[in-house]
Amino acid sequence: MGQELMTPAQIADICDGRDKAIALWLGLYDTYHATRDEAARLTLGGALSLSCGRDWTEDTLTRAFIQSQPIEQRDKETGARQTIAARDNFERVLTHTMDRRCWAALMEQLGFDQLLDQQARKEFHDGLRDDPVPFTPDNCAATFGNIWTNRRDLYLRGIANVFAKLDRRFRSHNGFKIGARLIIDRALNEWGSWDRYERRDTLRDVERVFLELDEKPPVSEGHSIASQVADSARVRGSLPTVIEGDYFRVRVFKNGNLHIWFERDDLLQSVNLLLAEYYGEAIGDGYETTEAEAAPAYHITPAKNFGAFMTSPEIAAQVIEHARISTGQRVLEPSAGKAALASAARNAGADVTCVELQPGFAHELRVIHGFADAIEGDFLALDPAHYAPFDAVIMNPPFDRGRDCDHVRHALAFLKPGGVLVAIMSARAEYGEDQRHKALHRMIAGCEAIYFHGRKWIDLPPGSFAHAGTNVNTVLLAIRKPG
Repeated sequence: MGQELMTPAQIADICDGRDKAIALWLGLYDTYHATRDEAARLTLGGALSLSCGRDWTEDTLTRAFIQSQPIEQRDKETGARQTIAARDNFERVLTHTMDRRCWAALMEQLGFDQLLDQQARKEFHDGLRDDPVPFTPDNCAATFGNIWTNRRDLYLRGIANVFAKLDRRFRSHNGFKIGARLIIDRALNEWGSWDRYERRDTLRDVERVFLELDEKPPVSEGHSIASQVADSARVRGSLPTVIEGDYFRVRVFKNGNLHIWFERDDLLQSVNLLLAEYYGEAIGDGYETTEAEAAPAYHITPAKNFGAFMTSPEIAAQVIEHARISTGQRVLEPSAGKAALASAARNAGADVTCVELQPGFAHELRVIHGFADAIEGDFLALDPAHYAPFDAVIMNPPFDRGRDCDHVRHALAFLKPGGVLVAIMSARAEYGEDQRHKALHRMIAGCEAIYFHGRKWIDLPPGSFAHAGTNVNTVLLAIRKPG
């Protein structure tokens, strides 16, 4: 990550060159059309024109250059048709073409393309397609200054996205285990080629990360681990076979599955540290052990900072949608906090009971948010026998050291048979293997998925809690109680 940001003077010189290049092309346009018209006046045969076919694949810049008659265009926003002079249209097409090239070239020259993850690179290049932002000093300073300022976060996010795409377990950095086997199903087709190229690209990205951490340059496509995998898979008679690489040991099977082991414990540890830096330890997702290993005993102490990471309106809307909250339902929200979920459920017509451990928030639930049934206390200390069963439980429990597992298991006891529970949980919750998580998995094994093609675990978008100061990945657990 040794990129150097250009000075404002350097950026200004580049933009000035862009402006001069556009002026030269416009001068050439004027000269071409003036020459064509003068030649037409002088010759008996009339005007001669260069031609350009109508095929959509033809160069739009060439077509605009030779166009001499006004053109009609439809405004994208209003739909109204407007007439544009041929020279104005050429200037527009020329400017867009020049700006696309300048943005892409400067991005590559600065090395910033390597700072962006796959998603950010796609968004950047997609933004150049139709109406690219003008390539001006101010816009360059804003765009590249933002990338430079956030380069560490972008670098870390890129690593996190690489491993999250490789396997859903890696959405939580706790998914890494030294010597653990990773299985990629149906990576290759029956001819030994990649069945889906994003699998190949993801494996290439993983190799790139390890090369960077090992302070080595990128390898060519032909020498990559992905290429070695494909080459071995084409020799069908030798399968299954094992490929030994510097960073991976890959077993290739005839059915196209890949079993991958990480071979460098030191680099794997470095990846873990980078992921921990990105995801953050703020909500306790990075712990290795739990209190009370003989779960199902619940934690008896509050989460660090009470686990107060508030739900955004967008995520609250998803919870309500998955829970299918409707008018007249009795809904429980444990750890109600600032009422994001409770208010959304009430707006959907539900009668909501809130529980909140922190006195200040409990007071706000009653006085500011108007929830008459707001219980101040520890949800885990409440006895479900003292309450009529609820139609639904919606919750964003504390994640710290597996407390989300405790809260979900306890919440199920408050549901009536057939009632639904939708909980925001750490991505670790789906795959955690300590006793606390195993206790949760045993309990929900007898529950049904609400819908969504039978899936109980639903990924929330990356960065769903960035507003609360953490990048940890989260999921929804959406289940129906038997009965």
